[in-house]
Amino acid sequence: MTQGVRPRGAGRAQLHETALRLFARDGVEGTSLQAIADDMGVTKAAVYHHYRSKDELVLGVLAPLFTELDAIVDRAAAHRSRSARLDEFLTGVVGLIVDSHSRFAVLVRDPYVGRLMETHHDLAGWWMRVTDKIIGAGADPIMPTALIVFLSGMTAPLTKPPVPGLDAGTQRALLIECGRRILQIRRRTA
Repeated sequence: MTQGVRPRGAGRAQLHETALRLFARDGVEGTSLQAIADDMGVTKAAVYHHYRSKDELVLGVLAPLFTELDAIVDRAAAHRSRSARLDEFLTGVVGLIVDSHSRFAVLVRDPYVGRLMETHHDLAGWWMRVTDKIIGAGADPIMPTALIVFLSGMTAPLTKPPVPGLDAGTQRALLIECGRRILQIRRRTA
């Protein structure tokens, strides 16, 4: 590849990276398309080349999370026992959150994103899929409640000492162990 020539798709990837950084810093509501363009050193028209609206941009930035969350549910659903399904789901979600912390934090913490998800993404349907395929229909309501409590609190430990200073592997191990204790998951044996 010739130096100075960006690979196809690099503009969109840079747009996502810049938007995510500004969303995390200023909130989605407090970040304009002009601010994103200015930070990138491009015109606002260049941003509009990729997305017709701020809502489309936010959904584009978050799309990889939804794709991976669906894949995690599919992998977990393939296990026979509820304990193994929960452990696979927990391990997958923890890995996703540790690896994509800022993106996940925007998803779960930003009020703008919450409103957007109500009209553009079937989160209730996704949650029903999780409860049906992973927890199991007719399960004691404690289990889905415990899972919601754990998932809702997942991003906070990554921002509070001492966890942010730990390497990703240690963060994963701590969060998985906490999840196993909260959800009372017996460890899988190899």
